[in-house]
Amino acid sequence: DEDAAEILAGQLIRMMKATGIPNGIGGVGYGEADVEALTKGAWAQQRLLTNAPREIVQDDLRNLYRGGMSYW
Repeated sequence: DEDAAEILAGQLIRMMKATGIPNGIGGVGYGEADVEALTKGAWAQQRLLTNAPREIVQDDLRNLYRGGMSYW
């Protein structure tokens, strides 16, 4: 049995493919070399980060960008 999160993720990917949405931020031209600049830019937006449900550190942002490079 797949859990609900896996089912939802699969359906979102299916819809992204069907509508031609790029495969993550890598699909619009970003790569590993951009992660540090993206992280620094996001880190500067503290007004947004302070609303997160837990404390965010720069490594969290780096991991989000790396994980968002592609979804399939």
